[in-house]
Amino acid sequence: MNDFAYYYLLKQEARKRTMDAVNKRLLRTGEIQNWDKTTLCSIMNDDKGSALKFAMEEWPKFYSDDTHNGFQETWEKLVYRYLPRKDHFDLAIWQEIDGKEVLVALAIGNPSHSRTHLTIKWIERFYGHSYLGGRALWPILTCAEEYAKLLGSERVLIKDPVDTGKYERYGYKTYRHPHVRFGGNYLGKELNNVE
Repeated sequence: MNDFAYYYLLKQEARKRTMDAVNKRLLRTGEIQNWDKTTLCSIMNDDKGSALKFAMEEWPKFYSDDTHNGFQETWEKLVYRYLPRKDHFDLAIWQEIDGKEVLVALAIGNPSHSRTHLTIKWIERFYGHSYLGGRALWPILTCAEEYAKLLGSERVLIKDPVDTGKYERYGYKTYRHPHVRFGGNYLGKELNNVE
């Protein structure tokens, strides 16, 4: 098996484990209506539609000073920067709403060369109508943590988080990166169950 196929399978397993966790939580809480017809996949998977096209055409319609004004770089540039790294982390969350596929969130990052940590470098969600709304962060973080465990990483880092409070409720804390001058701006979560 080539390296791209190996990491593709690891990412696929991380998404499966994440959906298993979502389903387990839904059985307990009964919030099924919010998660109905939700799909986790690679950003480059076109089964639901083009994530890059949706992010470029639909997301800016809902940008504002009260929500978010987008990144300086397009998602297309970000994705193509990370794509050559076979072990990169990427996630697209889609949800069918009124018969139409809606891209709810995107995330991308990469593991360190020594695989001690996985860093999520970019996360963005759709501010238009979706049943998940602001709840898309939980599956993103869960999927990143599962992928990091499969890689044998010790922790997941979030680079330049916009609202630290949102991550802290999932167990992330200020992290001083030992290999980044002045420590950088990171939140981190140690993974106890490294596989």
